[in-house]
Amino acid sequence: MGKGKLRRLRRQGRGGFARGIFGPVGDLLRPGQDLRNLGLPRDRLRHPNATPFPVRSLRGISIRSLRAQRPRNWTETPTRNNEGFIWKDENGVERLRFMRPTGDNPSASQWSRQANGYIRWQSAQSGNSPADNLFLDHDGNIVDKNDPLFAEKTHIVYEGPYP
Repeated sequence: MGKGKLRRLRRQGRGGFARGIFGPVGDLLRPGQDLRNLGLPRDRLRHPNATPFPVRSLRGISIRSLRAQRPRNWTETPTRNNEGFIWKDENGVERLRFMRPTGDNPSASQWSRQANGYIRWQSAQSGNSPADNLFLDHDGNIVDKNDPLFAEKTHIVYEGPYP
């Protein structure tokens, strides 16, 4: 394997140096985490054979690169008013939502993520109701809904080049 490919895999968290285990939830399980402390109903997987997300981290990744890695059995639909797009996996679970930048001055927006564009990333084990959604941060960690920075951690600022 060439240095460039290994560097790229490390940036994505797939270079053999991951800090956790890529587990059955289709997300990154950190050391000390198991199904009992992920907040799943009755500590059971909703979708045990869910396709894992193609990357382990969204740091610096471009939409073009994400689209090239999207599994074929996932669907892409536009959001209302074509402000972005939504990916749903084979189980109908929303896995990724990308909202395009508004182009406004960040200080004039409700928050800077709207001006810059943002991504919301969900676990393979999210449910159909908002109470059952398990949102991830930019490194693939499940964010607790009681976290005071829940909105900031789960609305990931898009860092890549714009499509």
